[in-house]
Amino acid sequence: MADRISASPAALIDDYWGPYLAVIGNEDGSISVVRDPSGALPCYVMETETHFMLASDLGTFEAAGTPAGGVQWERLFDHLQAIEIRRAETCVEGISELPPGSVTRFAGANRLTTPLWSPWPFTSPAARLAPGAAPAILRDVICTSVSALASRHRQVLVGLSGGLDSSIVCAALAAGGHDFTCLTLATSDASGDERPYAKLVAQAVGARLLEHHYDPRKIELARSASAHLPRPGAKPFMQEIERAYALALGAGQADAIFTGNGGDNVFCYLHSAAPIVDAIRAAQSPALILRTLRDMCAVTQCDLLTMTRALLSSLLGRSRVSGPDPSLLNAGRARGHISRALTPYMDDAPANLPGVAGHVRLLLSIQNFIEGYDRAAFPAVVPALLAQPIVETCLRIAPWDWCRGGINRSVAREAFEGLLPRPILRRVSKAGPESVTAAVFAAGRLQLRELLLGGLLRDHAIVDPVAVETVLDDPATVHGQMLYRILDIADAEAWARLRGAGVGSTIGR
Repeated sequence: MADRISASPAALIDDYWGPYLAVIGNEDGSISVVRDPSGALPCYVMETETHFMLASDLGTFEAAGTPAGGVQWERLFDHLQAIEIRRAETCVEGISELPPGSVTRFAGANRLTTPLWSPWPFTSPAARLAPGAAPAILRDVICTSVSALASRHRQVLVGLSGGLDSSIVCAALAAGGHDFTCLTLATSDASGDERPYAKLVAQAVGARLLEHHYDPRKIELARSASAHLPRPGAKPFMQEIERAYALALGAGQADAIFTGNGGDNVFCYLHSAAPIVDAIRAAQSPALILRTLRDMCAVTQCDLLTMTRALLSSLLGRSRVSGPDPSLLNAGRARGHISRALTPYMDDAPANLPGVAGHVRLLLSIQNFIEGYDRAAFPAVVPALLAQPIVETCLRIAPWDWCRGGINRSVAREAFEGLLPRPILRRVSKAGPESVTAAVFAAGRLQLRELLLGGLLRDHAIVDPVAVETVLDDPATVHGQMLYRILDIADAEAWARLRGAGVGSTIGR
């Protein structure tokens, strides 16, 4: 097998999966490095005068005597325009990232990256799973994949929200006979208390359930939960999730944290007319097209006329994919282009199939949110549903099948009939820590003013101080999308201050 991989690194992608990095010595003295398609094992690159250095985190560069540089302000501006898109260049000077699903050949002072994996072959009509067979196939792939990931660990701690995705992870672990404990977080008000659902799942899978209450007073706006990473992007409530995991790990023997993060993405949770367009252009039957139209009305909670208008607009090519978000940023700094994506799959997206393209776009949009916690402070964090076999199987399911019956993620729900309680399988939404976020913002308005109106992002012309001040003064900011936008900017400021102080890579150690 080693000879086969050396001759063709793609064989590794085709025959194996998991969080890995393969280093291959070539006969000509060059070195090839393969990173698995899931990107579950981070791999950053630093180029010195004499070496290329590869590491899984910034702290390792520092431990090797070559600490990472300061903030790369142009890249940080790019990042804040589209936080959900991971880019090849990070926000730290001199640090880039190897793309997942690729091979990079290092030869002297040169390096060349070649893609080995792409989502598009799995979305072709020839690869598509029959609707009747899809649920059973998906259940088998999820159960075997999650069980394989868990086989590397003594005991697993599962972040259980009570929603569908984390519940599926629990069901798969139980089906594999693994020892695991669940942890659920709750807000003090009912809007973010998922404990009844979490208890229902824990009882069904026979797992112990730990509970943790968010404490907004322990969340510090001047501290970034992304301090150990080369890009900012953490929400303030992540600090409380970190504290909950730390307490749970201190009380038990778990050596891994499993999450259902990315479930909406991998299970094709779309909110548009795109699945209907795909059904039409794939020449599906009129009955199926009409069914999909009704289903998407139910999924999006919109009326038939509104959805029909959206459908016609998309068929005529008038639908627009959301672009960069300039809100709260300095318009004078905007450029005509943004640095290249880490995995530029959308360059090859089928223009006439917005549902398929939307599914892949969802997969790309989760990349910046799965890297996990500080590897020096926490054990492995595993977004189990993003395992390569699960992703590839989900891509083989048509977009119009994911909304069958007028409910989102319908194939995944059908797959776990009998393994999860019916109230969990029928849930279409779940509560979150919105009240905690609003409370932190309300209590921290003055601190946010100091952070953002007298901080590094203003000094380096990243933010628009007038727009920031307007949002901070607006009483309505405690609700809605702008609340999260201002907190993203605040996290970037806190991250930049830590990196500027040269201590970012040692936070949490």
